[in-house]
Amino acid sequence: MTPKPTLGPECAELPVFAEKILGLKVYPWQRRAMCDISRKFSRTAVRAANGSGKTRMLAAPAAFWNAVVNPGSTTVVSSGVMRQVREQFWPAFRDLCKPFQASLNITINASDATIGLNDSRIIGFTAREGNLFEGFHTTGANKSLMIILDEAKSIDVDIFRAVERCQPDRLLMVSSPGLRDGCFYRAWSHEENLWGLHVVTAYDCPHIRQEWIDMQIKRWPEGDPLIKSMIYAEWMDDDGVNLVIPHSVYERAVNDPPDLEGSDKFAGVDFAAGGDENVIVVRQGNTIVEVIAWKEKDTMASARTIIAELRKHGVPGENTFADAGGLGAPMCDRLAELGFPVCRVNFGGRANENDLYANRGTEMWFRSKRMLEKGEIAVPADQTLGKQLVTRRYKRAENTGKLILESKDAVRRRGSESPDRADAFVLCCAGETWIPDEDGFVHASPTYDEVLEGDFMEDLPVQGLHL
Repeated sequence: MTPKPTLGPECAELPVFAEKILGLKVYPWQRRAMCDISRKFSRTAVRAANGSGKTRMLAAPAAFWNAVVNPGSTTVVSSGVMRQVREQFWPAFRDLCKPFQASLNITINASDATIGLNDSRIIGFTAREGNLFEGFHTTGANKSLMIILDEAKSIDVDIFRAVERCQPDRLLMVSSPGLRDGCFYRAWSHEENLWGLHVVTAYDCPHIRQEWIDMQIKRWPEGDPLIKSMIYAEWMDDDGVNLVIPHSVYERAVNDPPDLEGSDKFAGVDFAAGGDENVIVVRQGNTIVEVIAWKEKDTMASARTIIAELRKHGVPGENTFADAGGLGAPMCDRLAELGFPVCRVNFGGRANENDLYANRGTEMWFRSKRMLEKGEIAVPADQTLGKQLVTRRYKRAENTGKLILESKDAVRRRGSESPDRADAFVLCCAGETWIPDEDGFVHASPTYDEVLEGDFMEDLPVQGLHL
């Protein structure tokens, strides 16, 4: 006779419910994740190899358990594509419910279900629009809302924001790993203290044959992104996405820095907009010596802080390269009014290599990349800076074919941080490549003397001399 789930002690903890009521054979990693999920107000993220059973053995049992133990509860299951919900989650959930369908009065439709015995419901849909989550929330002292995000790496940042507004008392993310960006990645890179984190490799799953693992490792080169994700549940550096600075380039720059050379000091300054950071990156010769970041709504206070920090580090205005686009223009004006004029660089201005790059900002990012590849810059141990450097993408403009950076808004929509520190780093490293107009200071590369002698000027389009 099929056991009937009740609200007794056997249901209180998810791993016990999964084993004793559902009859599942639970692996150690599944048990650890289930223990996390059992806790009220838990936030659990599971990064797992392909074929690990994260949907069938974790997400589906968790949804059924929540519906049984919390009368009147709502469990929402969503993914970036409806196929994941309909073809992966829902068949697994249906199989778990079948033995109890009559006793619990369960009604299962194409993508939703209700438990008539206790008035709980389970709803599945594609996470494409944040407003679809707006009707879900906890109501009353005994009501429960659990949200499960399946294949969370493919879910847009707007969906995550909508989920947070719902204030679920349990939140579960499961996914195979993808690129080092997005909200799923943030759980491991920025929000480690907010989540119960679980990494599951193919070796943690006895049902995945060793012969299959060995065959995949032989088929693909060492370090191949597919093997890193599929077998070892590691993040991929590039999955067909154009990254200006791949993670491998950044890692080499950090792990094998050049010796300190040069005593001249330079700085890059990126001004804040909205809730972003003001950032100053200071360089001595070929070495980044400090990254200074803070948030401040008062622009006058920010201007004074910038001047104080630059003077403290001995960086003169003519060696300071500041973003002059948008908010940057009045901030540069403010610095000049306070007696500290700086070199103004407009990221949206014309590139010197105008046939290749759509604007100056893109050109400077790629120049900074080449400097890192050649081992010309020693990078600091600043995790936030590193994460911003390795997540900026580019594409080819449709009308011209020129390379162009994705916008900061596009970076935010993917769930990554606004690249304020990275932009300041680029200004600090590649800012002196550019020749400001008559309102700024004259700086150029390869050398200032070559500019005065005219050698460099002869090869530079006249239009490219203006910011």
